[in-house]
Formats: sequence, structure tokens, C-alpha cells
Amino acid sequence: MATISGIKQGAAVALMVVGVLCLGRAIETGLDRNPNRVGKRETITAGLLIGGTATTGGIALALNARRQRRRQQQAQLQVVFFKLVKAGRGKVTPLRLAMEAQLTGEAATAYLNEQARQYDATFQVDQEGASPTALIWARSIAACCAPLPPS
Repeated sequence: MATISGIKQGAAVALMVVGVLCLGRAIETGLDRNPNRVGKRETITAGLLIGGTATTGGIALALNARRQRRRQQQAQLQVVFFKLVKAGRGKVTPLRLAMEAQLTGEAATAYLNEQARQYDATFQVDQEGASPTALIWARSIAACCAPLPPS
């Protein structure tokens, strides 16, 4: 998957470079005051058409690759989050999430706050009086992790 991403990134850069070069040539030709220059109109037209299309395509390809990379990161983060929820029986600390997902503390706290809103979770303060974000109890997800009562 990394190879495909690298190919997309290389193609995006190549398209943007070709596009900028064509646009530059069109601008340079348009600013040329030489009345004897042959094919001036055609050079400008071709430069704008090819350059504009290549640059736009390169930018679109780069943005698409970036969007896809973000989606993959979000999916991986969600897998880690649910693994921690299940392992912690609904309780997840920002420190644990940061360590497991290799995030900064701020990013882990922000992600947990977002998930708490999404899953209607409540915050608990531990016995030492740590901050309310120290533990998160997600009632709606805790049911999936709770053991079944004996029959």
C-alpha cells in the first residue's frame, strides 16, 4: 500500500511540475514583445490548456492521496480505540491511547473527547482526583465488554 501511495505522490508532483512549466512557457510567450515570433497564439493556448489541466490534475491527485491517508489513519486509530475499550471494559485513559496509537497527549485527549460525545460517554475522576479526562466510561460501548451474568 505504501508503494501505491508513493507512486500517487510522485505522479502528483510530476503533473504539477509539468503544469507549472507549461504555464510558465505560456506566460513567457505572452509577455514576449517580438512581433516576428511564429506560433505565439498556439504556444499560449497549448501552454494554458496543458499547464492548467496538468496542474489541476496534480493538485487533485495530491489532495486525494492526502484524504486517503487520513482515512487510513482514522481507521487505524478507531481499531486501537475499540481494542482499548474492550480491554479496559469501557475505560480508556488518554495516556493509554497515546501510547498505543503513538499520538500526542493533546491529540489523544481530543480524540477521546470526540468519542465521548459520539457515544454519550461520561467522565470519571479517579481516586487520586485526577482530571475528568483521566478515565472515560462509555456506557453505550461498555455493554459489549461486560461479562454475561451467570444463568
